[in-house]
Amino acid sequence: MSPADAKVNATIRTVTGSFLAGDAAMVMLGLVAPVAVKGGLSIRDAWASTAEHNGPAVEPINVAQVRAQIAEAERSMAAARQSSQASIDRLDRLAGR
Repeated sequence: MSPADAKVNATIRTVTGSFLAGDAAMVMLGLVAPVAVKGGLSIRDAWASTAEHNGPAVEPINVAQVRAQIAEAERSMAAARQSSQASIDRLDRLAGR
């Protein structure tokens, strides 16, 4: 290996090391520092706490309302189909189908 190649390799290692150090610093500042500042790593938050529930976690489904919405959607789709059927038939005729 010539001295020029060794110098190039040393430069590449220096640039790569500098990049990795900068990358690690950005990760520390961007991800870890906000968590540490907000106390995300504190022991006191690790203790279990009680939660008060005022109602069910999932609201019951109103089946009649869902069926009414589905029926309305079906009526709307049928009306849209009926109003556009003449245009579709005309396009089919023009396309030779």
